[in-house]
Amino acid sequence: MSSGPDELRAKMVQIAGRYMERVTREVVQLRTMVDNAASGNLDVIREIETLTHRMHGSGAMLQFHEISSCAGEMERLAASFVASGAVDQPLMLEALDKLQTAIDKAVAARAP
Repeated sequence: MSSGPDELRAKMVQIAGRYMERVTREVVQLRTMVDNAASGNLDVIREIETLTHRMHGSGAMLQFHEISSCAGEMERLAASFVASGAVDQPLMLEALDKLQTAIDKAVAARAP
């Protein structure tokens, strides 16, 4: 049984809505993680890398390009911090603020 274009579109809207709900929650988690990253704990940085990797890939797939780009920037920062063993928290906070702005814009654009 095949789905028609309208049914497929409706499913994509539903999936995109769930993604937006998820990243809205996850950006709050990220803020706590970035605050904790000031200690230089590389396990926290690895968690940030994992979380932003998922946000980056899913955002790209669902056409949330700005969110995806900002999450990708955070992912790359986290990877570089893990590789160097040093954390630049102000740089991470700046990237997080960009991600938050991108999420806020996407949420506003989806509002009725």
